[in-house]
Amino acid sequence: MAIGPLPNLTASQRRMIVLVAAGASHDQIAADPDTKLQRDDVRSAIDAVLVTTGTRTVLHLAAWATAHRIVTQSVHPSGALTIKPQLAPRLTQILCGWASGRSTPELTADFGIAPSTMRGYSKGLLSQLNVDSQPQAVVVGVLAQLVPLNSIDRAWPAEPLAPAAVPRAVAP
Repeated sequence: MAIGPLPNLTASQRRMIVLVAAGASHDQIAADPDTKLQRDDVRSAIDAVLVTTGTRTVLHLAAWATAHRIVTQSVHPSGALTIKPQLAPRLTQILCGWASGRSTPELTADFGIAPSTMRGYSKGLLSQLNVDSQPQAVVVGVLAQLVPLNSIDRAWPAEPLAPAAVPRAVAP
């Protein structure tokens, strides 16, 4: 599987990406000593990482970072990582839309549905994936192979993320 090259990211930027993908607030990101950020600098730091990575939204960034294995797990255990859920087609469209950088209002308009209907779909998607935030839904969606890589970047293959290699135990 060939996905785009990984740009040079500092340890601070990598940590911030992991926190963003976990659904952390700006206050939580600033409070993390590894990000080395003040509260007022978090938004501009996120914007700079979006530019560096070529991503459009924090949800797109979460998907991109998971595909690049910067983010390797969900914040809380999710059954979706053990048993792949069968999502309704609309929920799959929403998940892939988020992973591609589309915002919830953009998807609402694309689908021609009411915002209240989209809220219901979003809540149902989070529930089915056993997560509590949209960034975590995207992370779990990529890790659970529910999101094809070309949803994240059209130049990437139309296949899910391959499972991470598990190191083999060495016999004594």
